[in-house]
This record gives sequence, structure tokens and C-alpha cells, in this order.
Amino acid sequence: MRQAPQAPWLDPTEQEELVRLLLTNNLIKFSNRRDLPLKSGGKTDVYINLRDARNNPAAIKAIARAFENPLRRLGPDRFIEIPDSVSCFAGPLAIATGIPYITIREAPKAGRVAKAASIGQAPFGSSAAIIDDVVTDGESKIIPFLEAKELGLAVRELVVLVDRQQGWRKKFAERGIDLAVWPGMTLHDVRKLLVSQLGIMQRCDPETEKTNCIIVALDGKSWEETLAIADPLRPSGAILKVNDLLFDKGIASLIPDLQVYGRVMADLKCHDIPNTVKNTCERLRACPPWAVTVHASGGPEMVSAAVEALKGTPTKVLAITVLTSINEATSEEIFSRRPAEEVAVLAKMAAEAGAHGFVCSPQEVKMLKDSYPDKTIVTPGIRSDGTPKDDQARIATPKAAKENGADFLVMGRQILGAPDPVAEVKRVMTEELA
Repeated sequence: MRQAPQAPWLDPTEQEELVRLLLTNNLIKFSNRRDLPLKSGGKTDVYINLRDARNNPAAIKAIARAFENPLRRLGPDRFIEIPDSVSCFAGPLAIATGIPYITIREAPKAGRVAKAASIGQAPFGSSAAIIDDVVTDGESKIIPFLEAKELGLAVRELVVLVDRQQGWRKKFAERGIDLAVWPGMTLHDVRKLLVSQLGIMQRCDPETEKTNCIIVALDGKSWEETLAIADPLRPSGAILKVNDLLFDKGIASLIPDLQVYGRVMADLKCHDIPNTVKNTCERLRACPPWAVTVHASGGPEMVSAAVEALKGTPTKVLAITVLTSINEATSEEIFSRRPAEEVAVLAKMAAEAGAHGFVCSPQEVKMLKDSYPDKTIVTPGIRSDGTPKDDQARIATPKAAKENGADFLVMGRQILGAPDPVAEVKRVMTEELA
């Protein structure tokens, strides 16, 4: 597939200006319940409707001016508009840029003497760029692309205002469509502006967020895969745990992006000399997550360094005791103690160093909750009955872990492997934890 420019054609300031313009002219609808219907049959929380710019000539002018930037940079012989979303500013855009345009419909109009699928002409071999308002899974762009090829046009890019990041790469690859997508911004950029910067949209109902004890482990996922899970999960109030993606994308980039969708557990598993851990945790102060993890086995000075680095922020420092993948034999080999004995030793040391809570297996939850009732207990190794244990050695059901005193339950593969992760979170909350 052809590579489009990597950066959006709108910079962050331009994105905010355009989103404010769209809001002022009622060209964006949003819902905290994420219940706005899509043409595909799905639901969304943000819907952009450029076709209604017809109601305001100033909006038409501003949107056309925004699209001038990518078209001038690409310099195609023609641009192709797909009605109806961009039709209202296609003419002004052609006048401003001096680039003629062609209209290609998604479906031919019946009963026409002229060509039913397209309006306009271009010499064979002319270069062309398609423009539209948004791209989702890319299906609606395939027919216009193929029709343009039939007309003999060399179609290079699809220029859209918003990339909804919902599978067009996969769809184009499956269909052999060599079409680069160049967006002005992503739907995530819009959502981040509405939630985090403009404050006119809720991340989640505060009470719902407060009562959801499930931490979804987003391990082994790319950013786009993570986004596809975090977006629909947002109204559920689940906490989002990241580990490997945090190392890939970085603290300053990933945490603020994920905080649009929920509380974030930065599972850094810090384990180093105290000064190094202090430096790492100080990086979190600019975007304090819900919690950060450190290995209690790093010693009291290391745990204390993490706590001191985050003093004055709402971030919880959670001390990892014995990993849930470690069975009794391995624990004896590593620590010369059984898991429960080692957990007790590590928890005591971490508590005295000021840790706000612990990460332990379900088998040690009751012991720790009885000893430290005011500490937050986070429990991995949670599996509903009938779910494979995978590489976890010490596990329990959600109900058993909660009854033993766990405050939060880490669930990864059971949620992510479900046909509908949102439905699975809801099922666990209502059927097993109600």
C-alpha cells in the first residue's frame, strides 16, 4: 500500500480551531453514552456531519480552506468528491485551488442519460486524489476508487478530515486496494479535544467509574488495537492497564491518550536502584495515572523513592509481591519460601515504605486484607469458571477474589478474547460480582 505523509495535515492548533468551528455550527454530535447510530449499524460517541455545512456559508468557506492544504501539497490533476458530505465545499475548493474535480457516487443513479456513476472528465492517466469527510473501515471508498481506475485515473490518496481508525487498513489490504489515507486528524484527536481539553464531554459517568473494579490488561496490542478496545469500553468505567505499549509509545504520549478512555494503571513494574525508580516515577507527574507498579523485592528504599516521587499526586504506588505465574516449587527456588510466606514478607516491607497497596495472587488476598485493611489490593490471575488458566499458576474466580477482599481485579485474555469485550465486562460485573 502506498505510504501517505505520516503527520495529519492539520496541526494540533488547527485541529482545535476546526473542532470548535464544527461545534459552533452543530456539525459534531457527541454522546457520553456512546449510542449515536452509524451507517454500518454500530454505535459511536462522536459523529461528524459535514453535509450540514450547507446551512452556513462561513462554515463551508472554513472547511474548504482547511482542505486546500493537503490538495495543494499533493498537487493532483483532479480531485474526486464522494457525495454528499463534501459536495457543499467541493466547488469552492476547486475555485480556490484551481484544481478541477469529478464527482463519483458510491452507487450509480438509475434512469440517467449521462454516466450514472460519475460526473466530470479527465484525460487518461491524470493523477487524482479522493476527498471525503471520514474513513471508517474503508468499504464505502472502494467503489469510487475502482470507478476512478475505470476512468483511467491514477488515484494516489484518499484525503479525509477524520480517520475513525476502524479497520480500513485491513479492508484495503484484503481487497488489494492501493490507496493511501491522509487524515486531517483522527477520531481519537477529536475525542481527546472534547474530553480532555474542552471539557464538554465526559470520559465516563463518575459513579459508574467509581464502582467498576475490573482492570483490563491491554497486553501485546498496538495503539490502534488498544484504541479499538478502549473506545467502546469507555462508558463502562473499567481501568486500563498498559505495560509493553507504554515502553513503545512512552509515558508522555500514551498515558494522556489513554486517560481519554479511563483510569490508567501504568504497569511499569519498576525494579532498579532507588534513584532510577525515582526518576522514572517523576516522569509520571505530568500525567498522573491511577496507579503505578513497583516490585516490592526491590527493597524498602526503592519503594519509598517511588512514593516520594509521586507525593502530592493521586497516583497509587502498588507493590508487586509474588507474580501469579510463580508456583510453589518456583517460589521455593527463587525465594526459599512458599508464595504466601514470601508475599507476607514483601508486603510488610512495602507497607512500611509507604506503598498504597499491593499486587498479589487471589490466594494471598485474604491474608493481606486482614493485615492491611486500608491498603488497595489488586489481584491478577482472575478467571471465570471454565476459562483457561493460560500461564497463571495461582488463580481464582472474580467472585472468590472479591469475597476474599480484593479491591480490583485484573482480567486480560478473558476480556480481550471475548467476541464482545464490553459485553464480557458487563457480564462479569452483573452476573458474577453483583
